[in-house]
Amino acid sequence: MVHEHSAAGSGLEHGFPRSAGRPVRLPAVFVRGGTSKALLLHERDLAGFDAAQREAIILAALGSPDPYGRQIDGLGGGISSTSKVGIIGGPTPDGFITFAFGQVDVERPIVEFRGTCGNISAAIGPFAVDEGLVPAVEPITRVPVLSTTSGQRFIAHVPVAGGRARSEGEYEIDGVPGTGARIGLEFLEPGGSLGRGLLPTGQPRQTLRLGDGRHIEVSLVDAANPLVLVRAEAIDADATLSPEALERDRRVFETLEEIRALAAVALGLASSVQDACERVRATPKVAMVAPPARYTTTRGRILEADQVDLVARMLSMSRVHRTYALTAAIATAVAAAVPETVAWQVCRPGATTRDVRIGHPAGTIEVGATVTWRHGAWQAERAMAYRTARRIMDGWIEVPETYLRGEAWFQRAKQEVRA
Repeated sequence: MVHEHSAAGSGLEHGFPRSAGRPVRLPAVFVRGGTSKALLLHERDLAGFDAAQREAIILAALGSPDPYGRQIDGLGGGISSTSKVGIIGGPTPDGFITFAFGQVDVERPIVEFRGTCGNISAAIGPFAVDEGLVPAVEPITRVPVLSTTSGQRFIAHVPVAGGRARSEGEYEIDGVPGTGARIGLEFLEPGGSLGRGLLPTGQPRQTLRLGDGRHIEVSLVDAANPLVLVRAEAIDADATLSPEALERDRRVFETLEEIRALAAVALGLASSVQDACERVRATPKVAMVAPPARYTTTRGRILEADQVDLVARMLSMSRVHRTYALTAAIATAVAAAVPETVAWQVCRPGATTRDVRIGHPAGTIEVGATVTWRHGAWQAERAMAYRTARRIMDGWIEVPETYLRGEAWFQRAKQEVRA
């Protein structure tokens, strides 16, 4: 189904409903991309709304903020990987579909339009095919995509049959039950989303000073998204722990959160640690890495040390990720190919000559990366990964009028605090 509905035809005048008390209805698609889920909206359907109203629409749809952490009043799933939004536009004059990624905070009324999401990127090509934004070509449709929130470009190689994107197939990814059609994601020059190169500080490693006086060596890498990497042993942690066990280990968990906040300041994304904790929560991500090791996945499968090239655990929006974000996997694989980074230190020797196998809580994710030394600096030329995606729901979201007027319960509370 191709939506042709827009704000201009939805009973709206200057972004507000003509009939007081009636919710605004907007077409939307709910998708799974890789190990994440997101609400996808057409840019054209948001044209009649200002920035504050757009944010209110997204919050109402996902069910944020929810002080109970469940997003019970929306489509969100209560964790960062199921609380996302994509605004899709284009094609541009040079043929690119545009993708603005938003990370929706579960407990607070915040939508961060920064960076991108590799897993949801897997759903953008199929969406573009099914919505008629690009001509469907069998058996594979090549969909060029521009991530407007990171400035980066990728090519989605989408399996197509009967004029629509295929969702069924035999490809399996850890963290998703069953199998699906394999979607290739080819990231073009993924380094430098912040405009400061693959290594934003110019060094493969640097030292951060924690509040308790400890000095911790980390690598700040910007490939697909900014990521700060730390060796698990440097913070006296076990990188094979399950997400639940790691969240219970408050000492390690809080150390990783502090490292993330300090990295945000070092990258110029936040003015202070407090600012990073309150306002800049989606980027950078933080991950701890360790050499290959044997461990049991969250599905109960034993992964032997020779099945992975390094082990990693990452935090996203103050929760331990149940798998591993694709953008973080890209940054980790790229970092493993750059001498003297912490990922390079722990990665199996020779692994970067092929796809790097990153061991995460649910299993493994493989990423191929091409990294070269050019013009006096390390450059990420290309990264390749494979995901699956599925269109789960096609329909309408209903947004209460109070959200658009700034009178929802959390909006009123915010105004009362300011008063």
